[in-house]
Amino acid sequence: MDISDFDYVLPQDRIAQYRAEPRDSSRLFHIDARGPEPVHSHHFFRELPSLMDEGDVLVLNRTKVVPARVLVRKSTGGRGEVLFLNDPTFDRTEVMVRLKGAKSGTELLTEDPSTVVRLASDLGEGRWGVEVHRGSETLKGVGLLDWMKVWGIMPTPPYIKRKVGPGDEYQTIYASEEGSIAAPTAGLHFTENVIDDLREKGVKVAEVLLHVGLGTFLPVRTRDVRDHRMLGERFIVPEATSGIIEREARSFRDGGKASIWAVGTTVMRTLESAFGPDGRLLSSEGTTELYIHPGHRFSLPYKGFITNFHLPRSTPLILTSTFHDRGKLLRAYVEAIGLDYRFFSFGDSMMIRRR
Repeated sequence: MDISDFDYVLPQDRIAQYRAEPRDSSRLFHIDARGPEPVHSHHFFRELPSLMDEGDVLVLNRTKVVPARVLVRKSTGGRGEVLFLNDPTFDRTEVMVRLKGAKSGTELLTEDPSTVVRLASDLGEGRWGVEVHRGSETLKGVGLLDWMKVWGIMPTPPYIKRKVGPGDEYQTIYASEEGSIAAPTAGLHFTENVIDDLREKGVKVAEVLLHVGLGTFLPVRTRDVRDHRMLGERFIVPEATSGIIEREARSFRDGGKASIWAVGTTVMRTLESAFGPDGRLLSSEGTTELYIHPGHRFSLPYKGFITNFHLPRSTPLILTSTFHDRGKLLRAYVEAIGLDYRFFSFGDSMMIRRR
């Protein structure tokens, strides 16, 4: 399957530069795909509880974005930046370097006069293994994270043409564990009121953790989409969540209704990495390199999927095209453009119901 099959034309003014305020005032494109042809309807995100059923299970990613961009300069004056790619659980520190003339052994000065970033090993595609030295101390893990909170910048995507502050604008309201270089943006629309209304409706809300790294956003550079490879990202499925998912999968096998809703591509990849075709837990935590593309057989009985509008030729768009027929999805995108929906991280939302 050619990467050009996942292309579409998007006017630049459809790329949202600001999150909807309030969050749940964003628009919600609802695709009911239970019949031979999908039925489209248009809502506001605050109406989500009315579109779900009692007994549904909504799964969220509780990861929190860290200010992982750090401005650097060479001793000769060249300026650039590094983007820290690892969450605090990694022993090795990796960065994406944007700086001319980067080579092994180069020491990059930071805005913290006491701290330098030393380029140690070239990992390819602009990625480097580095050492971060503050005086005689080597920063890594939680110590490095604490340092980034003081000296780092929020790592918003390049199509966001403004600086986003360190507050909660680029965080979900339920973000609780630091480690991502990007927000799980399908969750940016949720408010306390929406979650309260969901629970009042009888919807169960569960959480997983996947720290979003470069793997989610690395461009697809292969002509055949099946040849692309994902970089690893850490995930955790808490015991409470695994118990809920296993019970719902068992109920479905015994003739019950599908009930699981994944909120975002990171949740979908986590669940598909953690559970086998029989709905049983394979691993409660680990590193996933799972790449979901057409031909993938989903392990769990998903009732639906909540996601944003994704970039052309991106792995999140390819995943969504695997969940819902590519041609039908791209026709929905064209309709959304015509109806002035807002696209990408700060844009509007899509809800696809399969069962």
